[in-house]
Amino acid sequence: MELIKLLGSKTKIQFLNAIDLKVKDLAGELVKTALTTGAGTHAAGITTFAVDSIKGFTAGDEIYIYDGTSNSAFTTVNAVISTPSKQLKLNGDHSAILTGASIKKNEAIEHLDEAINIYSKYRPLERNFKPETFAAGYSFDLPSNWEIDFSGIISIEHPIDSVPAVYIDKRDYEIYLNDSNAYKLRFKSSLASTFRMLYTIRHSFNVQNVISAPDSDFHCICNLASAKYLLAMASRYGQSSSALINADSVNYDNKTDQYRRLAKVYFGQAANWLGISVSDLDGTDLEQSSVASSQILDISNSDGKPTLLHSNLNPIINN
Repeated sequence: MELIKLLGSKTKIQFLNAIDLKVKDLAGELVKTALTTGAGTHAAGITTFAVDSIKGFTAGDEIYIYDGTSNSAFTTVNAVISTPSKQLKLNGDHSAILTGASIKKNEAIEHLDEAINIYSKYRPLERNFKPETFAAGYSFDLPSNWEIDFSGIISIEHPIDSVPAVYIDKRDYEIYLNDSNAYKLRFKSSLASTFRMLYTIRHSFNVQNVISAPDSDFHCICNLASAKYLLAMASRYGQSSSALINADSVNYDNKTDQYRRLAKVYFGQAANWLGISVSDLDGTDLEQSSVASSQILDISNSDGKPTLLHSNLNPIINN
């Protein structure tokens, strides 16, 4: 039986709804919600909804409208109408949305993106690459979705489709910057036949807003996003701009420390799932949104075969 590594099926809206539930008791004032009280009317690229509230909404806001069906979508507010009745005008055709749908403006969106970057550091998306056209030589283009600040090579198979598989020693190739300031893959010896490269990229949402991460990691990513969201609120409401967790100095009667306390819980749950220490997640090193390629684990050993015990820095040098 052939085993296929499946991608996820969870949508961005499902993530945001789950994050809302995790932080709603402490972050409710930051989530602006309006409920539609009737069907939307579409005209000239704008859908108008009668709503129960317009508080907190302004033109240009990024929002999502959710009715529990596949019609749920992300869009922006075109206009906010207060009289004679409360209305929100949304860009796009959303006339199929059911009455009673929620329209939400949620700061969790930015923290979800940050959580996916952190998660990808420990469980990156693995992709295969084989040149569409091959010409013998030393230097080759990298995949079009290669991320300079993140991607790493796991293994390079050459010649391909051998049984057992044959891998090029990691010391016999490198990523380098050529004279045109383009990053390339270079081999120590010229290749006379094509190769297959296994490499990593970050997880992301596709055009349908479905994530590439497996469904089994859904709650892990939600926990990371919720923790980052809570730390951002701790920073906002706290006396210090630092949002680091210090369990020894927590005052549970203080709202700021309540944010930090709950964030620590969610970081702990995520760390337990990922099999790492919680200290790897609650430090300042994860405040950056991008992760250097040297932080990616290479799972190839000295003869190029996959293992989980070796690091590959895939050195980047100038030509």
